[in-house]
Amino acid sequence: MIGAPQIEEIGGHLAVRAGADPPPAWDLRIDAGEPGWDADPARLRHAKHQALMRAYQARYMLLPDDAGGGSILRRLRRHYDPVEMARLEVLRAGLEAELIAPMVEAARQAAAGRELAAYAAALLPELRARPEDAFTAWLRTNPQREPHYRNFLIQSSADLLAEASASALGVVGEFGAPQSALFRILIDEFGYGAHGRKHSVLYRAVMRDFGLSDTYNAYWPFFDTAALELHNTIHHLFQNPRNFFLQVGFLLFAETTYQRSTRDHARYLREFHPDVDARYFAEHAHIDLHHTRMVIDEVALPLVATYGEEVGGEIVAGAELTRAAFARAGAHMLAVSQAFEAAVAAGLAIYAPPDLAPLGQAITPTSGLENPAARIQVGGLGLVLGVAAFAAFPAGALGRIAGAET
Repeated sequence: MIGAPQIEEIGGHLAVRAGADPPPAWDLRIDAGEPGWDADPARLRHAKHQALMRAYQARYMLLPDDAGGGSILRRLRRHYDPVEMARLEVLRAGLEAELIAPMVEAARQAAAGRELAAYAAALLPELRARPEDAFTAWLRTNPQREPHYRNFLIQSSADLLAEASASALGVVGEFGAPQSALFRILIDEFGYGAHGRKHSVLYRAVMRDFGLSDTYNAYWPFFDTAALELHNTIHHLFQNPRNFFLQVGFLLFAETTYQRSTRDHARYLREFHPDVDARYFAEHAHIDLHHTRMVIDEVALPLVATYGEEVGGEIVAGAELTRAAFARAGAHMLAVSQAFEAAVAAGLAIYAPPDLAPLGQAITPTSGLENPAARIQVGGLGLVLGVAAFAAFPAGALGRIAGAET
């Protein structure tokens, strides 16, 4: 198990690489080394997920929005310094073993004995028959729905502002006709080379219409542990070639469930936020109908025909891992919203957009603070008025002391 000293040490190296006032795309900092951080298991787990996220993001080609001050080449070389990247990569396998591997094993157990063709045939009607997404259904009953949706956008941006970049890593190489089918799905995600149709660009439009920054990684200080866990689970699949068949299972479940969930979000936005650019969700509700068939007919079933039902079981495990990861993230999102709503009703919280500067200390519901009256920003929702009120939030929630107060 990776211990607190190792996370604190790598946190120091990442801070040096990031430099003073880094642009969000090159901000490598994690929440390690603050007073008392390692005495709270929830904060330590959060910092481990942050470190794993940084290891995965290191595989991305990232550039800031503009050249800014100083030499762009010098900063680029520092950000992608191979010696420093290798230092973080040394921790990656241990972090994956601790944070992700138990979920993969549980998914393999859930998939045991299930035959892929029957599983795939049942999946689409099962997901289509589901009730509306629990989060959007709850929002319909809430007159203060905008801050809750703002937080949903922030937490989801951990992956969606660079959408399909993870899965792109699973396409390179040479493995026959399924590679070409996967590449066709990938280029859909990237808008077939038309920048304005790229899915991450469409997601940026939604964020802007909710008054949020659309800069990649701008909101990393507000990603809670559940959001990081989902992000890291996806990247664990696609950044490890040994997980190739699990990757196919992810795509099978994700493309199928997006048909329903994105339709629910598109309808919600049309009804309650009609002036918002909802193309991101409308596009997925349409295109993912085709992606599901492509994954089944041109990737999953041909791979089983070539390599045997052993492969089919691994694809089902990937789908079940994805089902569980999405369910945990969705349930957590709703639980945080409901906890914040309860705090508002008790006069212990106020709605407010996140202030990216200055950033205060990260805390969890189990953190202790010297100042029990601290004001705590929770994602895109607002301020919780005091440590005791935040203690009622679900495990995995993350807050920031408002301003520079500690």
